[in-house]
Amino acid sequence: MADSRRSSMFRRQCRDFKLKICRYVIYLLWVVNFQIFTIVDIYVYYIRLTEHMGCWMCLFRTYMFIAMFLSIAIIPLLIVALPLVVSELSGGLRIYVTIFFLATWLQMMLTILLSQKYQAITDVLRLWMNNKSLEFFEVHSKCCGLIGPDDYMLLEKMIPLSCYKDRSGSPEDLYKAGCSTRSVKPPIVPIIQVISVLIQYGLVLVLVVYLVILKRSQIRRRTLWSVRPTAVYSDESDISAD
Repeated sequence: MADSRRSSMFRRQCRDFKLKICRYVIYLLWVVNFQIFTIVDIYVYYIRLTEHMGCWMCLFRTYMFIAMFLSIAIIPLLIVALPLVVSELSGGLRIYVTIFFLATWLQMMLTILLSQKYQAITDVLRLWMNNKSLEFFEVHSKCCGLIGPDDYMLLEKMIPLSCYKDRSGSPEDLYKAGCSTRSVKPPIVPIIQVISVLIQYGLVLVLVVYLVILKRSQIRRRTLWSVRPTAVYSDESDISAD
């Protein structure tokens, strides 16, 4: 009997130690993710978004809006994690881990999407058909008009200075290629966003491990409580029989 109690106590101490280690790792990943990478993500997306504000209804700008909104939405998700971990609410943690995993997966998909270049023809056609300026593409992609500078001449419009190198207005500096033939390429590799997603996946993994240990501990406790009354009643019956 004493050996079984010591064994049970040892197992309980091991579970408590594992839960404590998991909590420390969760706190560390939480601080790194919340205090550094999430804030930096929002800042980087904001800077890149301001650079593309001149592109009316462009797909890249729309994706950037979604990415920045998702990064902002991660903040309350991270805040909710701490009380769930401290209070050891396994039911709430199970729902939270699922939501947090889906949010991280969506953030990873957007990071991959924003790191790829895409053909600008759809955005350029939309701008041209709605009589919007092509200045954004003409400056950043070094192009002119839809398929070339003649597009402006056909519409009896002046060729804008954005069609010239350094806005010089000199005929030799005129861009000959049309903007519909260009592609949009991200200015930088999203290294910060990649690291942030990896840390969030690490946090998801540790939360899953913590949840598994917690569930096993709770099941063990319920099992012990269900066995003890049976043992007590059997002891009492033996005594009355004697």
